[in-house]
Amino acid sequence: MTSPSRLVPRLVAVMVTLLVVFAPPALAHDSDDDTPPGLVGDLRSSLLESTLPPGVEVRLLENGEALWLRNTGRTPVIVFDDEGGSRYLVGPQGLAVNDALPVRDPDGDRDRPHQPPAPVGQPRWRWLSHDSTVQWQDHTTQWDQGTPPAAAEQGRDHLIRAWQVGLRQDGRPYEIRGEWRWIPGPSPLPWIALTALMAVGVALLARSRRKWLLAVPMVVLVTAGASHATAMILGRDAENAGVVLLHDYLPVLAALLIGLSSIVLLAAGLRNARWFATLAAAGLGAKALVLDSAVWWSSTSVVAVPVALDRFTVAVSAGIAVGLVVALLTWPAASGSAGATPPPR
Repeated sequence: MTSPSRLVPRLVAVMVTLLVVFAPPALAHDSDDDTPPGLVGDLRSSLLESTLPPGVEVRLLENGEALWLRNTGRTPVIVFDDEGGSRYLVGPQGLAVNDALPVRDPDGDRDRPHQPPAPVGQPRWRWLSHDSTVQWQDHTTQWDQGTPPAAAEQGRDHLIRAWQVGLRQDGRPYEIRGEWRWIPGPSPLPWIALTALMAVGVALLARSRRKWLLAVPMVVLVTAGASHATAMILGRDAENAGVVLLHDYLPVLAALLIGLSSIVLLAAGLRNARWFATLAAAGLGAKALVLDSAVWWSSTSVVAVPVALDRFTVAVSAGIAVGLVVALLTWPAASGSAGATPPPR
């Protein structure tokens, strides 16, 4: 049996090991130029109440990563880019792009400094589709400095900058208005405490000889991990969900599948169950502690659920994962199934 006095050092050792092993690649991933800014943090881009043309609906996607516009009215609307050029024409005939303007980079070219618009002639509209919607990236709605602003009062909600995107219908100008705000996040201490309590509770299961009991927290871990991953993928609504899954979540998907397999093996009391469960718990725990725990102290996250619920889900995943790793690695009956009948003499 594992005494409670030995559980705390082992829990700490597991947490430190996961952070040391997985933090460097995680930090490298976070600093990747291809990672959209503003996924998790204290900067928030939001729409303000604006007077729009009749029949026009506008949405801000993924914390300012892109804008979405639909025109169900009878009159086309011209959408101006961040340099004042007539970029798109959206109306009952469909969507057209102005070929007289320079071609924009697919990623929005967010690092290029803004330049005054070059003189161009009349728009040369090229029809792209019969759809009356358009989604595009605009410098003004994105946080393109790469790092958060050096705010004078990090603990106070305040305006960083306002932004506008121009529209025109029948010669009348309109504006999509929004703003970037600094909104301080909450204290992470309650979520850290919840994580630690769950880790200790699950690790105490190692004192029981009923191996199938560990299938219960593994079910919760897989459910929480899958829920958070799904909410994060759906929240990144400026990107293709399939691309996000393949680019960022294949390791998570593998860990979830291994976790599902371990649930069956643990419930059946099979010998190899602990190694499948340990691998799944280590992978999901590393993601929760290193990649996802920032939501505990951040005010903004692009998840498709309330942020408070996402914080709870991450804390549950991290706590159960660490507790499972300790419980499985300190299991007293490693040589066989807990309920196995000893061979006859």
